[in-house]
Amino acid sequence: MNPKKEFEKTSSSEPSYLFRADDNYKIGNPVGFEPDSEEAIAADIQNPWVHVLDKESAQTSRYISFSTAITIKSGGGSQKFPKNNKIFKVPWKALQQLEAEGKIRIYTPEDVAEIINQHPKKKVRRKANDVKAAMEKNGEILIEGQIPGNVIVWVI
Repeated sequence: MNPKKEFEKTSSSEPSYLFRADDNYKIGNPVGFEPDSEEAIAADIQNPWVHVLDKESAQTSRYISFSTAITIKSGGGSQKFPKNNKIFKVPWKALQQLEAEGKIRIYTPEDVAEIINQHPKKKVRRKANDVKAAMEKNGEILIEGQIPGNVIVWVI
């Protein structure tokens, strides 16, 4: 598969796919926790702004980060995705269908900023613009819930 073509597909106002890199993912397995499952409730991170700004690799989160674009390591440049470049994609339409069925929730940068702006603490509300900017910079979309393995395919 040609990464440049995949990027071009996602350059429209609505992406064709969302991408995620995960060196430990095994094709066919679901990604994420079922909503309100013991795993989701016990996750280290329970709100989207902490996931975006402060999540460390060893922490669990009820959210899954995806990107609207593939980032491939270039000469001398940085790389968003892991060493082994194991990148998978999920069709945007499949995610929208899962959301319509109530199985997942999709959070855009605007959605997350709105959630933060509703928080009772001013200290938290001040983070809304930073979180939105970070998500937009990375083309980040958060998913809450479990994505079935049958809609996930390898890119690289």
